[in-house]
Amino acid sequence: MLLRIKINNFLSFYEETVFDMFPNIKREKFSHHIYTDMTVPLLKQAAIYGANGSGKSNFIKAISFLKEFIIHDDFLKNIDLDNYFFHLTQEKQQNISFEIEFFQKEKYYIYAVNIDKKEIFEKLSVSGLNKTEDKLIFERQGSNIKSSYLQNENSAKQLLSLNPQSSLLPLNLKFPVLSGNDSQKVFDWFSRQLEIIVINSTIPILINLMSKQPRLLKFANEIFENTGIGINSLNIGNTLFEKWIKNKKNADKFQNIFVQGKEPNFVSTMENNRNIFNVSVQKGVKTVQEFLFNQLGKSGYREDLKITDQSDGTVRLLTLIPALYEAMYQNMTIFIDEIDNSIHPNLMFELLKFYANNKSNGQLIFTTHTTKLLNQQELVRPDEIWLTEKIEGSTRMYSLNDFKLHNTLNIENGYLDGRYGGVPVIEEISLTDV
Repeated sequence: MLLRIKINNFLSFYEETVFDMFPNIKREKFSHHIYTDMTVPLLKQAAIYGANGSGKSNFIKAISFLKEFIIHDDFLKNIDLDNYFFHLTQEKQQNISFEIEFFQKEKYYIYAVNIDKKEIFEKLSVSGLNKTEDKLIFERQGSNIKSSYLQNENSAKQLLSLNPQSSLLPLNLKFPVLSGNDSQKVFDWFSRQLEIIVINSTIPILINLMSKQPRLLKFANEIFENTGIGINSLNIGNTLFEKWIKNKKNADKFQNIFVQGKEPNFVSTMENNRNIFNVSVQKGVKTVQEFLFNQLGKSGYREDLKITDQSDGTVRLLTLIPALYEAMYQNMTIFIDEIDNSIHPNLMFELLKFYANNKSNGQLIFTTHTTKLLNQQELVRPDEIWLTEKIEGSTRMYSLNDFKLHNTLNIENGYLDGRYGGVPVIEEISLTDV
């Protein structure tokens, strides 16, 4: 689980910016939104508001950048680092820095990195939570490394000299130079417990994912049954490939996927950001899997419709369901950019209320424009709300908890009135003669 993250000189975040998941213990409302079974109490959700262009998506991009850097040793080789620096100043800084503190398998870790074109500095420690001294796991400057867990200093220097743009964490998996399992646990948190979903995210294996996880499919049905969008049930149809393809006009296109002697075990087909169907080969038998949305029509008539018949909002909801499931049951920290994209405010409200009021073991952090969610009587605590605004091109990010708010106050009205910032300043739009 995430405790906090610091960002500096990344895209619109020019000055050091800190985001955290620490609750205000003085606020008693919605105490079930707080995990209290750990050394440090943590919030289970956070909503980030701000005007268009204020830096909300850049915050999500910062998390994604850090994750990619840590899990892929060639990440920096494939990007232009200049594109990620803050540019709206004459005093150009040629480095990006992050510091992140998180909980993983009974330990709290702090990972810090400073990235520039010349060399990388990174440091990993077991956090003392400001109660005891942090315990250093490794500290690396360029190809020089300091660690009591170092097995072979010369090998480590050679490894980093050959891969100067990589984090030590993915390199250590391929060529172990550190003893102990802390580095592996940290890598696993970034690769398996941290997920980022952007606006146009797709899940090419969504059908396969739900077919192999009955609990996830059941979870999806529980949500659809209570959303009022007309779906009675979601099922996965299985059809023999030879039977399925008989009625296809473009049969040759699909037949060419399977070349004699070179048949893949699994093929996923995407269209308009939708997982249309999968074809799997098991013991030489090709089977097609498709989503079937059982829907109610006139006079009680029901029929199974395909995903191509569903609205963008329904498909968006479908792609969010695994993320909600992971945040509730699989101890994952999920970041979602514009969680309300294509989804009605009332539906979004009920969906997040469902997450907030049920037992969970992960975290959900999202950006949104849906002000209906700013309801401290039914849905959120003030310490779960963060705001972004730009000052001279630089993003300022702050918590609504910084304001003195009575628990009966209508936060939505105050936000729309500009009382807390984070809203666009719009002048009257007029046209000049053309």
